[in-house]
Amino acid sequence: MKSLKKHYRFGFLGAGKMAQAILRGLLRSGLARPEEILISRSSAEAVEKLTRELNVAGTTDNRILAARCSWIWLGIKPFQAAEVLPQIAKHLSPKSTVLSIMAGISTRSLRFHLGRGPALVRLMPNTPALLGAGITGVFSPKGTPPATRKTVEKFLRVLGEVVIVSRETELDAVTGLSGSGPAFVYELAIGMIEGGLRSGLKPEEARILAAQTLLGAARMLQESGHGPEALIAQVVSKGGTTEAGLKVLRKKKTREQLAAAILAASRRAAEIKEQNEQCIP
Repeated sequence: MKSLKKHYRFGFLGAGKMAQAILRGLLRSGLARPEEILISRSSAEAVEKLTRELNVAGTTDNRILAARCSWIWLGIKPFQAAEVLPQIAKHLSPKSTVLSIMAGISTRSLRFHLGRGPALVRLMPNTPALLGAGITGVFSPKGTPPATRKTVEKFLRVLGEVVIVSRETELDAVTGLSGSGPAFVYELAIGMIEGGLRSGLKPEEARILAAQTLLGAARMLQESGHGPEALIAQVVSKGGTTEAGLKVLRKKKTREQLAAAILAASRRAAEIKEQNEQCIP
């Protein structure tokens, strides 16, 4: 493992899949150089593997990362917050900025554990950020310097689109819709592929057709200027194949089920927030 410098621009406390997507995006875009990055994970083996792969520095001591980095990305699991955050609180610089990607951990909780020193920003990215095709919801509490907000948005643009929310509670909805949403789309893909197989396609043919259909439909929704109802109307003809398929989906109340799935994910984010705030006086 590399010997550590006194200061790094970016620190990734917890380097799971989402944090790595952000890290790789910053490196790919040139907004960060390997020598500017320090990562921290509990497993020395995991640290060694990632530092060797990306040529960045690493440590298993979160306190070192907190003390030596200007922009600290919190990528730990929400249930770890109450244990990890107090450990690093006194090591943070008042000039540092903490960027949390933890679902359900409010700025109130972050401030309680971390103190009044660092600036705080909450983020909710999603996994397509790995391809630069993600979307990130961002909430900055009142008093966050405009320059900090602008810089954070610049960082996130390399991952895809950015949505700035004005109320922190909206991040729960962002979590349910776009944070959890890719899994719901993949669930649809499984059904589409299975339908193709039952209709006589080979597995690879069904996979390619499903993936490109989802990609093309998403682009139409994003770029055509039409809403989903209008786009459906462009595909359907009376007595045709699409109408036959839609009758099944509507009988099964697919729309309602998807809306319910997003609502359940959003409510779970709110529940996590409430559970973590119970310890705050």
